[in-house]
Amino acid sequence: MRVVEICRMEGFAVKEAKQNKVLKILTIVLAALVVAMSISIVVLFTKSNTSITTLNSQFESVRGAIDEKDKEYSKLSEENSSQAEFYSNAINEQNENNKKEKQSLNNKISELNKQISIKHQTTANNIKPPESPSVSPLPNNNGVGKTVYLTFDDGPSSNTPEILRILNENGVKATFFVKNAGKYNHYMKDIVDSGNAIALHTATHDYKTVYASDEAYYNDLNAISNVVFDQTGVRSNVIRFPGGSSNAVSKKYNAGIMTRLVKSVEENGYHYFDWNVSSGDATGNNIKKEILIANCKSIPKSATLIVLMHDTNAKGTTVEALPEIIAYYKSIGCDFGIVTAQTPPIHHGLNN
Repeated sequence: MRVVEICRMEGFAVKEAKQNKVLKILTIVLAALVVAMSISIVVLFTKSNTSITTLNSQFESVRGAIDEKDKEYSKLSEENSSQAEFYSNAINEQNENNKKEKQSLNNKISELNKQISIKHQTTANNIKPPESPSVSPLPNNNGVGKTVYLTFDDGPSSNTPEILRILNENGVKATFFVKNAGKYNHYMKDIVDSGNAIALHTATHDYKTVYASDEAYYNDLNAISNVVFDQTGVRSNVIRFPGGSSNAVSKKYNAGIMTRLVKSVEENGYHYFDWNVSSGDATGNNIKKEILIANCKSIPKSATLIVLMHDTNAKGTTVEALPEIIAYYKSIGCDFGIVTAQTPPIHHGLNN
């Protein structure tokens, strides 16, 4: 009996050992599965985080591009608003000049009619007419004694070579008030080499930037001065304010800045020039050349005629009108010159 019990106990021990071995194997397998699942979860989580990071990066990039476009559109809107105001001021100024000239002409006609009436009356009565103050004759488009200074703002542009060709063909010179025109800046050297004058207008032509402060204006002026020097070797001290000294746009950004600048630029050795004849091409693009020519025939009394035109890609009709404008001034006996520090200044009234 004891032998049987011993055998039975040994059988149980073997069986229990086998069960323990199987249990250990299952435990190892289960542990391996847990590890594998953990690794899979980590990999999936890592990939998920990478994807989220990538998406966030792409989102930030798109949002940055949208913000940049918004800035560009805002700047363009402000520039268009400034240009519209400038053109409106230019039209108003031209209309006011025409109104004054018309009134002056009417006064002269009235005075001449009085003189003619007196002369007829005294002739009929055979008596000597009384002494009367001298009366200026009516304008007869006589340009003798007048000097025309053709000026072009906002260049150089793709139109610059054609303008230079026309000037050379007609034996006259002009003055180019230039800005930083990027890829067209190399035409600045052609302007100087052809005997025309180069002067300073603006680097940016962005009123908000230029007229933000006195310092901002001089930063812009120094920038365009350096561009001109780099391209031509010329240091010009002849300038024209963006919008002219009479512009009111600057008031929106800095009250009183023009009153300060017209004084300080001269204290700093610069000579600024406005204009007293406008072609009218500042009022829009593709203005009919007949209108531009007619505007240039509106001549003030001054012996100095500074004519405003523009040299930009959008001013094709200005180029078309130029030969006839030159021909007109020649036909009435005008001389032509380039603007220098010694040129009699033409200054507008200040509006800021």
